[in-house]
Amino acid sequence: MAGPGTERIVTARRIVTMTHQSPGAFVCRGEWIVATGTLAEVRERFPAAQVYDFGDCCITPGFNDAHQHPTICAEQSLQVDLSPAGAPDTEAVVAALRERAASVPTGQWIVGFGYDQFRSNGGRDLTRDELDAACPEHPVLVVHVTLHAGVVNSRGMQLAGWSSEDDARPGGQLGADESGRLTGVAHDQALYDLAFPAFTRADTIVPTPREEDLADAFCAFLRRLAAAGITSVTDALLGPPGWRLLSTLAHDGRLPIRVNGLAAYDHLDYFQSVGQGGASATDRLRLAGVKTFVDGAVNGGTCLLEEPAAGGAEPGIARMSKAELDDVVRDIHDAGWRACVHANGDRAISWALDAIEAAQRAGDRSGPRHRIEHASVMTADLLGRTRALGVVTVPFANYVLAHGDKLRAFYGDERTERMFAHRAMLDEGIAVAGSSDYPCGPFEPLFGMRSCVTRQDPHGADFGLSQRISAREALGLYTTGAAYSTAEEATKGQLVTGKLADFVVLSANPLTVPAEHLGTVAVRETWVGGERVWPAP
Repeated sequence: MAGPGTERIVTARRIVTMTHQSPGAFVCRGEWIVATGTLAEVRERFPAAQVYDFGDCCITPGFNDAHQHPTICAEQSLQVDLSPAGAPDTEAVVAALRERAASVPTGQWIVGFGYDQFRSNGGRDLTRDELDAACPEHPVLVVHVTLHAGVVNSRGMQLAGWSSEDDARPGGQLGADESGRLTGVAHDQALYDLAFPAFTRADTIVPTPREEDLADAFCAFLRRLAAAGITSVTDALLGPPGWRLLSTLAHDGRLPIRVNGLAAYDHLDYFQSVGQGGASATDRLRLAGVKTFVDGAVNGGTCLLEEPAAGGAEPGIARMSKAELDDVVRDIHDAGWRACVHANGDRAISWALDAIEAAQRAGDRSGPRHRIEHASVMTADLLGRTRALGVVTVPFANYVLAHGDKLRAFYGDERTERMFAHRAMLDEGIAVAGSSDYPCGPFEPLFGMRSCVTRQDPHGADFGLSQRISAREALGLYTTGAAYSTAEEATKGQLVTGKLADFVVLSANPLTVPAEHLGTVAVRETWVGGERVWPAP
């Protein structure tokens, strides 16, 4: 790493600073940008500085994903990949599970991830019987791409102690057929009590991998993010084990990019003892808020709506009652933290805003910047309330292009016109951050930008064209917007003097390439704190 007195000059044909400035170069000293100007000007001021000339490339601030799940992705990298590309049908799912079963001891859990019945099984979920046939001697859990549902075989259900629908704790559901026999499908809290320790106070059933394996997997995943130009990421749900893992990696200098964590509300007592933020702006690991849930998955058709999704008789899954949510948000607010409330459906968003409004009215705090994670199905009234309360929204940037066809089937044309309402939010003056929610959708920011700018589904069909935004606004989601969402706008999101030297070198200018080609712009290099982190030095 360059010493504190060592300057580096960075220049390229185009530098997008996310301000009105368009300098030809900037100067890094340590982790900070200390000067900008023409190349001639900065070379005259810093004659001993090493020059990094990226020629015809374009440099932008580093991308910042305000909501995804890298600790979950690290664990998934040790599991069986059942995503549609490799497991396009039930036969392929069964074959992949059988292959893993042949290599692990009898009785050991087998966990698959990324399953999407809409893409792999014609809209029909897997059943416990199919999993029993695939792995008769192992407990099996298959987790959906939504992270809000999964399917368990009979051995797994026995270990979980499930025999009827009533065995699911509040905030979760167990699927059953017409005779009342459990199908193996588990939604939300039922799934989390089984296998996601950050999401529950209960002791989970599925064992977690060894910490050293998780540490290596986490660092490998962060390198994938760096290769996509991501210099900061928010891990949107951490429990104590995840926080301890990341703290060790940060202490050992093994985090190639910056990580903000959202503490799980179920473990708020633990995180109160940890404290918020970081010791300094350059810390690679910080805490940005406390996460809680109102409803299910927009991508799974289980978000909490005023009117049910297509084919549904119920308005969706409520993870807690409205009164309970009020108490949770008030707890977070009064403890001095930022509440980051998962709310997809319009009813869920309304509940979240009610809780935030009550907490802000009762608790004396200035500018808490509470967040609504996802904010998928908006209305004009909800937009106005969000702005009035100073709430930050973190909608999916990538879902139209990744999942638009199935979302249209769930929610119909009227609601899809106001889903992921980036245009309306920005016009309302709401602070909006870019988010992938990976592994629920692709994490590449340029993919997300394309989705926001074109508003076309995977088949090229239009999806809510009134919510299109410009390429510059889309880049703002992943730079200035994401920095604001974690109260780091003073140090991140722009390439100007006094801010961190976190930047990405692109093969073309994302503000001028045709919108449909945004996803093909290549990431040449990624720099964090004035040092190249991808490709590896």
